[in-house]
This record gives sequence, C-alpha cells and structure tokens, in this order.
Amino acid sequence: MDVDPTQAVFTIRTDATCSDGTKITPTIVKNSLDYFARPASGSTQVVYTFGPGNTPTITADDAAGTVTVEIANAWPYMVDAMSVASSGVICPAGLADPAGLAAGTVKGSESGPYTLKTFQPGVSYDYTLRGDYSAWPAWTSSVTGSPAANLTYTVSPDSTATANLILGGQLDIGKIQATTRDRFKGQTGYTVTVNPFSDSYLVFNEREGSPFTDEGLRKGVIQAIDRAMFGNVTSQDTGKVLTSLGADSVSCVSGSNIDIPSQDVAAATAALSGKKIRLVAPTIVGPAGAGNEYIAEALRAAGAEVDLTNTDVGSWITTVVAKPGDWDMTVFADLNFLGSLASPLLNLTGPTIDAGGTNYGAVANPAAETSFTAANSAADESARCAALDETVQALVSRSDTLPLLNDAFIYASRPGFTVQMLGGALDDPLFRIAK
Repeated sequence: MDVDPTQAVFTIRTDATCSDGTKITPTIVKNSLDYFARPASGSTQVVYTFGPGNTPTITADDAAGTVTVEIANAWPYMVDAMSVASSGVICPAGLADPAGLAAGTVKGSESGPYTLKTFQPGVSYDYTLRGDYSAWPAWTSSVTGSPAANLTYTVSPDSTATANLILGGQLDIGKIQATTRDRFKGQTGYTVTVNPFSDSYLVFNEREGSPFTDEGLRKGVIQAIDRAMFGNVTSQDTGKVLTSLGADSVSCVSGSNIDIPSQDVAAATAALSGKKIRLVAPTIVGPAGAGNEYIAEALRAAGAEVDLTNTDVGSWITTVVAKPGDWDMTVFADLNFLGSLASPLLNLTGPTIDAGGTNYGAVANPAAETSFTAANSAADESARCAALDETVQALVSRSDTLPLLNDAFIYASRPGFTVQMLGGALDDPLFRIAK
C-alpha cells in the first residue's frame, strides 16, 4: 500500500471471493467504492472517509492488482476510515439490485465471512459462516477460539431482558448496562468485559433562531454540568471522563492538555435563569438515557426551563439532521470510526448537514477552521497532533462543545463463549466459541 494525504494505492489480496464464488478483483472493489461514494448516497460516512469537500477519483488496475483512490483536499485519515464496515466491498450481485441489497434479499452480495440466511426485521437476524471463506485479517492481537458456524442476532428491548436471556441460556453473548453487571457476580463461567467505546460531548444548535447563538448562554450550560457526576449516572464510573474530544486511545489525545471548564453553579444560574432550552438526545446515553436526564436536571437546577426529548437513535437522528428548528442542544454519542480527533471535529466544523457536510450544529468558529485545515495538511504526526489540539481548544474556549465521557460497551457471555473489541468500534467485536 502506497499512501499520502491525497492518494492511496491499495494492493488487493488474491484469495478473497464473494459469497457466490465470484473472485474479488480490483474492478469489483472500485465499483463498490464508487457506489459507496456516490453523491446521492445520503451517508455521512462518505465525508468521514474521504474528507470534507472531496469527491474521490477511484481507478482499478486488474493486471497490477491495485485500486487507487485520489482526493483533491488533504485527508490523512482516509486509509483508517476505509477499514470500517461502511466502505466494505459489495459484490456485483448486490450492486446489480440496489433495492434488494437494501432489503437484505440479494444472494451473493456478501464479501465477508457470513451470509444472511433468514431475518425478521426488528426481531432477529440469522447468519451462516461461509465454508469457503479464508480472507480473515492478520490479527495483531491474540484471537482464540473458533468462529461460530451460525450467528443469530436478537433484538432485545432492554438491558434487564438481555441479562435474563444470557442467564437463561437463550443468548450466548449480549450487551448489558453497568447497572446489570452485579447479576453475573458469582455465576460460574460467566464473563463480563468492559470495553472503551463511545465518546460523548455537547453539541449546540447555533443556527439563527436558536438561543445558543449566544456564547454566554452556551457557557452557562457548560458551567452547570459536573462531568464526573455525568459519568457516574451514565456508566457507574465504568467509563472515563474525557480530557479531549476523544478517549485516551484515540491518536493525539494521550499527550494533549485541553483546558476544560469546571462546574460553576452560581455562574450557570446567572446565565440560565428563566431561559427555555430544548434538549434532544438519544436513550443510549446511559440506561434509558439517564445521562440526558442528569443534564436536564443540572440545567433546571441552574434556573433553566428544559424540554427534554429522550428518544431512540433513529428519531434522534431524524430530528438533529432533518429538523434543525426543533432542537437547541444535544448529547452527541460519537463512535469515532477514524480513531482520530478528526472524527469529532468534523461534527463541529465545516459545511452543515444540509450543505453536504457533518457540522450538526452549524458551528462557525474561524480559529477552529484554520487549525483543522492546518492539521489535515501537516507534514508529520507531531505537527498534526498539535494542530488538532489547537482545534479542540478553540471549540472548547468558545463554548461550542463540552467533552463529557468515554462510555463503556459492556458484554456479558455465558460459559464457553468469548468476545473481544480490538478497535473500540461498533462493527469490530470478535465472537468466538472457546476451544
């Protein structure tokens, strides 16, 4: 692989095939990436992958076994971004039937180890391991056990129900909340693993007509919040209060030194008393959205009138993305697929959602824009990290955001089954049957 901030040349492995036996060639990879990057896709992951303002040019050379991706504006995170599920290879059968692909009914569309066998939308999804699959990654960490011949994903309504299913033997592995960990204590052979996962931070709606065009009001909200208390309520301290807009494992964060304001209830009360605030946030922020409830109560304690909409992720996305007049602030739960500060910074800089970007709150911070641009074209990692830190500090100093918590993803597994999350992202758990 040959890489610079505006180009990547990938050498395609020769042992990969589609689930219908079709050999995966550079042309198949190019066609899949073209489909992913198409302007009408509606996916924000395109911006995270190729960078703001970029429309990639993708070429395939079947003879040389390579795919080349070129972009106009420097985006040094492109290779990392292309390692996640959104840019995975869709095989020719899937590209030939986009409607069937969306419905999950196209046979032969898969390039990964499992094929979708049967499913009931919103209830369960059954996958079968391909007998011919050999294109597993070369793991840099130890991965023990055997992949399951069959995988069934069950949609569970809440953490208590999930724990019941695991303890009752109906589930082998399941995501639980910190509040249900104690149920597995003393249960022979059961394992609970706590994995660093999602970074949460405040996003204000700074569009005309929102109260948060006022920097003083944004600062008042920030001063009302005790971040340690937010962490306790959200994760029972299984998470970690952020020192930047990403967890310590995110590149450039461990050496950063961001000045983040502390709670100041008196100052918050002076700024917020009598103000009306619409807080829209997803219920994944703590058990049943407990973290959102804490923030609402902290603002009410400072004298604000808070209308809290604690909602499912789908409804939250619809409101924050498509209904900019219906919310004033939100708690953003960032999965940071890039593993870089560039991921959260994209959500707070650049073009707005309606202009094809990922700037959810229409933040306009000139200092942040300048330093972020400098980071993306920096000559080395040290200079890039310094510019990314400068960008985070510019946003925090102007009260455009408040870093909150790296929340944990907690798995419970019954005897004989293991799970690992090597990259701390939603799409990378490794489920194995112990040998």
